[in-house]
Amino acid sequence: MATINATLSVNSDITSSGLSINDTMTMSKAGSTAGLEKTTGLARKFFTSKNQVDLLTAASGIAADIPTDKLSSKLYIKNVGSDSAEYFTIGKGNSSGSGTETVILSSGTAYYRIGRLYAGEWMIIPWDAVATTGDITIQPSVATEMVVEYMVFFE
Repeated sequence: MATINATLSVNSDITSSGLSINDTMTMSKAGSTAGLEKTTGLARKFFTSKNQVDLLTAASGIAADIPTDKLSSKLYIKNVGSDSAEYFTIGKGNSSGSGTETVILSSGTAYYRIGRLYAGEWMIIPWDAVATTGDITIQPSVATEMVVEYMVFFE
């Protein structure tokens, strides 16, 4: 049986007494202690425009075999760049397909901005790959080459 663990370690002097968070999460199947067993594999995508696009489309492509709901899946995304001024804006919902970010909650289509990933930053989030509202969008901050890596862990 596979076991996938994610570990977070945060150490800082942001408070007068310091801050230390060290936590490990075992990625488990829904309603179970059994570990997740599948992955899309680690992939890299290269961008050379500022267009907002779907990184993962819930209904097709790399995400076609990922559970839609009531099952467990986790999404890892990392900005592998080194320029601290460049970032990716990550969202959930429909992408605009253009250099303009989808307007949040416009014309009945749900889109939510998750946030920005600057150079070297990464994220792991739970993900429901539900129809078009479950699409994961990405938009580079510049039109010069930027690279992101990503992987989905699922049951």
